[in-house]
Amino acid sequence: MHRNRIIRNTVMLSVMIFLCVGTVSIPSPAKAAEQAAAPAQEKDTVYALHHLIIPGILFSENGSRFFNDLFTGNNAEFLGIVEGPLGKAYASGMKIAADHRPDFDLVLISFPDPITEPLCRHAALVRKGDTFRYITLEEGNEVDRTGTGTFFCEWTADHTHKNYGSRKYDTLGDFKAELIRFLKQ
Repeated sequence: MHRNRIIRNTVMLSVMIFLCVGTVSIPSPAKAAEQAAAPAQEKDTVYALHHLIIPGILFSENGSRFFNDLFTGNNAEFLGIVEGPLGKAYASGMKIAADHRPDFDLVLISFPDPITEPLCRHAALVRKGDTFRYITLEEGNEVDRTGTGTFFCEWTADHTHKNYGSRKYDTLGDFKAELIRFLKQ
């Protein structure tokens, strides 16, 4: 059962990646509804979007196009792709904003409230020259009653996950402030 779900999600992820680069048609609404029906499958699909699909596209040969589209507000294609397996409510709940800085450009994505850890609350696509980075604020469980509930993380081009530690915030404003300090180091 679990193996079948992994295979089905892998196929769905492949389709989503191809859709993002414009080489495959969007799945039918009935198929998309079937794929997003089960809560466990939805969590797997959201996880794949946050941790595999977005960085996978960003670090591919299509990364510049993907970043530029989101940076310039051309979000409709991407949100339409997300809507296929995750539904209109999830896609319309995503907020995407661009921010130009002297040393780098950001595309900030806020996701609908995460179901559970380690789904992302916010993500930042970062472009500095020809180099991209993908930095996330991931949902987590409170650690030792310290008030922490999120983790500041990064996915690298070689699919390595870096965890920079727990945080006591979950807002986009706090994430953006730390992100800017972090990128200036």
